[in-house]
Amino acid sequence: MAVELDGILRNVPAQHHRTGLLAGRMLTARVFRAESVVAGECPVPVPMGLYRPMDDTDPRLIVIDSAGEKWVMGFTAQHRLERYRITGWSEVDPL
Repeated sequence: MAVELDGILRNVPAQHHRTGLLAGRMLTARVFRAESVVAGECPVPVPMGLYRPMDDTDPRLIVIDSAGEKWVMGFTAQHRLERYRITGWSEVDPL
């Protein structure tokens, strides 16, 4: 899936979940940096959750997967029960 963030476009592996807690959502590989007001910068790269767009979704937040399906970028992530906000691309390349 092609994702543009901070003006940088990258192809990111992502998986569509059909069952379970993430049913109906897409989850990318762990390639994003995130921060928390409480915990500071997340010690590891985090994945981005994507979901289906609504009619009034800002088109700048929409990405399209290899099947031509539209998804909306989500900017919250979780690590060890702490909530983080995605702030950019991770400098660590796990791919």
